[in-house]
Amino acid sequence: MNNGIYNCVNFIKRLYFSEKSSILYKKYNTLVFKVSRNINKLEIYNIINKFLNIKIKKIRTLLIKGKKKINKNNIGYRKTWKKVYIILKKGQNLKLNNLLK
Repeated sequence: MNNGIYNCVNFIKRLYFSEKSSILYKKYNTLVFKVSRNINKLEIYNIINKFLNIKIKKIRTLLIKGKKKINKNNIGYRKTWKKVYIILKKGQNLKLNNLLK
């Protein structure tokens, strides 16, 4: 399956770092990702299991609605994007060398 890595890169855009996400990782072993809007929980589960070799306990997804931005006389909107909370099983964690393989 040659297009598997292509799909992984297309759907999972990046780890999402914020104060809340760092607290969730330390306290509840939860990772937060910014992903493509058209991916579902099953596809996320398969990609994370296959490419990162991490056991997943639960996946939660939510859409973040784009904010309205006003610049002088122009009104625009930021894009709506999808955030994924991945709760890992006990004893599992994300190491940077898993990402670099």
